[in-house]
Amino acid sequence: MNIKKHSTAKGSQRATGIVVIIDVLRACTTIPILLKNGADTIIPVKTIDDAQKYLNRGYVLIGEGKNGCIHDSFHYCNSPSEIHSIDFTEKNLVIRSNNATQAILNIEKATDIILASFVNLEAIVTYINDHYAKDVALVPLGRLNQEGLEDELCAEAIKLRLENTFFDFEKMKKEINDCPCAKLVRDTLDKPEDVAFALELNSYPIVPKVYTEDGQKVIKNASLND
Repeated sequence: MNIKKHSTAKGSQRATGIVVIIDVLRACTTIPILLKNGADTIIPVKTIDDAQKYLNRGYVLIGEGKNGCIHDSFHYCNSPSEIHSIDFTEKNLVIRSNNATQAILNIEKATDIILASFVNLEAIVTYINDHYAKDVALVPLGRLNQEGLEDELCAEAIKLRLENTFFDFEKMKKEINDCPCAKLVRDTLDKPEDVAFALELNSYPIVPKVYTEDGQKVIKNASLND
């Protein structure tokens, strides 16, 4: 297996093979929870205006404004702690984030695109192994085209698991709790529970996968659609 890393959304444009988008804080933690809670289809969009086009079509809008702040254009924030107890059974959703949805929509050369964080890490590793992947591209997004420790460490953990090697999650967890993005989410955005949710290892064993339907990228639960 050939494993490469392409950090940040800019780096994602070079990714080929099975592409693993990693955005621990917060979209790639939010999305597995949405699917676990029954969401059928999630449409990723780039802008708030793009999301608003779905408002009168029965879609539930999930998203964030600048720097991850709450924005009144959305029904729910891109926040694991906000949506974890909400039933989205058979609902169609739209999600807009500052990092993950931008990367999803910019990637052109992938065989598959799947979304990873610590909450579904082992499910991601199993998916890759089950598909006998020759080429795997890990894309730790970071924030606003700057590398983020939380995503870099998650990429490292996935790589080690693919190589059947141990990783020290407790050590990683401690480092992430002190990283700039965790402090932003916990202190500036006042969402400390989001950091806690994001660091619950293998708590949501869902593989969100990007499909193309009628020329549009959509996110679905791979186990229900492959």
